[in-house]
Amino acid sequence: MKIDLVQPRHNYASKKGVGHIYMPTSLLTVGARLLNAGVDVTFHDENTKPLEVSSDYVGFNLLGAPYIPEVIKLQERIRQEQGEKTFLVGGQVVSGLNSSQLERLFGSSTHNGNDDSTLTKVLGIDEKALVSPEKTSLIPAYERLSDDAMREYLSREFSLYVSQGCRWFCNFCAAVRTWKYPQTGKVIQRVKESYRDASIIKADLSYLVGKAKYFGLDELQLYMSNLDVFQTPQQLLKFAYAVQEVKQSNQDFKISIRGLATVDSFLRTRENMPKSIEELVNAGFNTVGFGVDGWTKEVWAAVEKGQNTEEKCLEAIRSTREDFGMTPEILMVFGHPTADTEESLDAAYQVTRMVVGTYGAVPRPHVSKDFIPGNNGWKSPEHLGAVESLLEHPEAFQSLDFTALPSPLTHPNGRIRELATKYFLKMCELPGNTTQHVKPITPNLTSEELEEVKRFNESRFDR
Repeated sequence: MKIDLVQPRHNYASKKGVGHIYMPTSLLTVGARLLNAGVDVTFHDENTKPLEVSSDYVGFNLLGAPYIPEVIKLQERIRQEQGEKTFLVGGQVVSGLNSSQLERLFGSSTHNGNDDSTLTKVLGIDEKALVSPEKTSLIPAYERLSDDAMREYLSREFSLYVSQGCRWFCNFCAAVRTWKYPQTGKVIQRVKESYRDASIIKADLSYLVGKAKYFGLDELQLYMSNLDVFQTPQQLLKFAYAVQEVKQSNQDFKISIRGLATVDSFLRTRENMPKSIEELVNAGFNTVGFGVDGWTKEVWAAVEKGQNTEEKCLEAIRSTREDFGMTPEILMVFGHPTADTEESLDAAYQVTRMVVGTYGAVPRPHVSKDFIPGNNGWKSPEHLGAVESLLEHPEAFQSLDFTALPSPLTHPNGRIRELATKYFLKMCELPGNTTQHVKPITPNLTSEELEEVKRFNESRFDR
């Protein structure tokens, strides 16, 4: 059994030349599991060179809704050049689509690669041979990559698979998390963070450090996959020690680590198990991105982020800088279409500006979208019309990008759309901002308008 696994070209990459290069860790994880199960896997990254399919089975990695139209185009090209194939699509966005939506977008020959039972059935392998992600080393996948590809990946920040899952249920998020049904509030999926085996992480990291040194590099820049770094401090401490052991074996090598956290988990860990924070910092963790995501208790309550308070947010940001010497990033997903007001939007902007000046915080503004595949709004009756419009015009999935300006599709209230645009752009102008805003693609654009939007968005990659 052979399969080609493909990282599609970034949806904002220019048509020619090199695209946006980043290690496709989630794709490599799937590939390593398949390799262990006896499947012959070939990896492709369209950001570095054009795709050349050689198998009857092709899998695509969707890193978000904006990649949906890119994968559709790739499939059409493959069908035209080589005829029908058996396709698999994976990535968290795929888990948010039902079977009817999946077939409508990608065709009847496309399967959900996130589902192990589907994956093993389609590929004809024993499900028992498919080891869980938490117990899978990525080294077999790394070994399938060329030196040129590895050098490019390791020269840039890349995601290190540490854990999956989040116990919170922010309703704009599409990640694997605790989930409430929007109409009833009933919790139908309760999620606990699941860590990879620390010894496997250590072995993988040691391998990557060795490869980096072989290429003449003296540093690795890691972004932890955790959705909330501090939610399981006992496991976090094991991870910190594993990284420290790798560093002790490579005294002349630097490891820098960044990650995302909730304010609540950070403060709880600081109170109950501060050693896990201290040892993580000793391991090289220097930047934490807090999910502030708006301002005022009314907004946080409306988006199921009631664990945030103004006092908690400010204390976590202060403590990060002053107590632990880390850089706080302000991950501000705001402009909530049905929750924000002019007052709350202005408050979010003003507090971000304040912490940038006072604590050297890094602003990372994004525009909230009420419905994306996998979040609460995607299944909500009030968004059925918008979802149908996306299914009819797949290119408009790009408008669900959290760096895309509000549009009539995502923010139908004209006044809120105007205000959300205003404050998002103001936040993008703050010192140190990392977000490059893009223009949205919507179903009503003319061909000329569509080309203008694509030209504007070219190479405007998010961090």
